[in-house]
Amino acid sequence: MSLRHPISQSRTLDMLASAFGKHVSEALSKTSVTEIMLNPDGHLWTDCHDLGRISTGHLISPEDAERIIRLVASFKGEGVDRDRPIVSAELPGGERFEGLL
Repeated sequence: MSLRHPISQSRTLDMLASAFGKHVSEALSKTSVTEIMLNPDGHLWTDCHDLGRISTGHLISPEDAERIIRLVASFKGEGVDRDRPIVSAELPGGERFEGLL
């Protein structure tokens, strides 16, 4: 994580929480969820201790997915583009994130 101004980092975190939206945020809050996956077709899946891998029945648009990836890169203090399309980070709650632009 970069050493950025706390207000800038706080704004990025607020924007990231907004970008995650209701469905990703709900999945992040469940202790049984071990992984959240977004397929290229926009379908959101979770992998849970108790239920295994299941579709949430929700879709995330390509634009929203890109916004999330770019915000995580910004939080980490990195850029993301065609030459560097992968973002790996640890989110403030300890969750691991990997996104491919």
